[in-house]
Amino acid sequence: MWNSQHQGGLAAEKGEGPFPGIYMNYASTSPRQSVGLTQALIHYLEQNQHLNVGRNVEGLEDGRIQFRARNALARFLGAPGTSQVIFTSGITLSLNMVLLGLLKPGDHVLTTHVEHHAVSRPLRRLQRQGVIDVDLLPCAADGSFDPAVIGKHVRSNTRLLVMTHGSNVLGTILPVAESCAQAKACGLFTVVDTAQTAGSLAITLDAHTDVLAFTGHKGLRALQGIGGFVLSTEAAQQLEPWITGGTGSASGSFEQPQFLPDKFESGTPNTLGILSLAVAVEELLAQDLSRIREQEVQVTARFLEGAKQIKGLKVHGTGKADLSAPVVSVSSPTHDSGVLARRLYEEYGILTRCGLHCAPLAHQCAGTFPAGTLRLSFGPETSCQDIDRALYALETLLRS
Repeated sequence: MWNSQHQGGLAAEKGEGPFPGIYMNYASTSPRQSVGLTQALIHYLEQNQHLNVGRNVEGLEDGRIQFRARNALARFLGAPGTSQVIFTSGITLSLNMVLLGLLKPGDHVLTTHVEHHAVSRPLRRLQRQGVIDVDLLPCAADGSFDPAVIGKHVRSNTRLLVMTHGSNVLGTILPVAESCAQAKACGLFTVVDTAQTAGSLAITLDAHTDVLAFTGHKGLRALQGIGGFVLSTEAAQQLEPWITGGTGSASGSFEQPQFLPDKFESGTPNTLGILSLAVAVEELLAQDLSRIREQEVQVTARFLEGAKQIKGLKVHGTGKADLSAPVVSVSSPTHDSGVLARRLYEEYGILTRCGLHCAPLAHQCAGTFPAGTLRLSFGPETSCQDIDRALYALETLLRS
């Protein structure tokens, strides 16, 4: 039983941080940016030089910002060159652009049974239209995945493996390196969704990975509305642009430019978001990712250890912090997850997320569909004291 010193007034006691209570929804959004990032954004806005790259005299600030961000992300994600860093509004658009640009009628696609809707919905749409066929590769109830099954599902028309690096529901880290190696050995393109892992787990574009899709507003700790993907030379050649339009280059042609990054970047860029990525990723490059990961494992392990002691609370996923992103889903046979989430917030100032988390496949895998779960996810500001307070609140609510 959790110590009674944690009773009452939790939101008021917390006081500091990005949320006035205890924020445990980092799998959705990281709410705090660094002081350096905030200052950089203010400086940019105060300059009052919000000019469009490629549509003004070359060498203006916005062009330098783009190059700075591409350089940082190329280093961080292992892109062969800065031009192979493509900016989008976020990982959902990135994955749509890649899937719809690579797949052709008659193609067969492999994906896993724990994917987010950013993957499953575009694939389902193409499948419903009769364009492609999709196989869901089986995962265990805890979300774990065996790469050995890939070869058993490859057909003569299989073109692509797309998979998440870490489940946003179960927290389970999938073996993407081994999986992509297996897929490459079968001649497939490989696409990885890094939404839950970029910023804490090291992952880079390598000989077995064609595309890494990323988003700015989670582990990279940039603004919302910015993300992108990095891609291999072969993928850049094979991928057709899904969105076309003005690029500020090759304006005498009605055809989309075939050189990078213009091939995939039409329209006015989100320079403020790109600046936030530049600053945030530069700060990550200056840090030791293993330290960030160590803190994540510490608080996740503390929560898992305590949650397993709470009567009537079921923990989903591997139950092992070192095998998981800092994401834990729990449920109770006697308490609705939506009610628990609301009471955690209203009575204890703890912000979580309930439901299906845009990932019904993962819930089907875990046996929590359609009711869903209560998800708690942790970040750099999460302290051991926060974990203890959340455990006390959960135990108290389950007794009521």
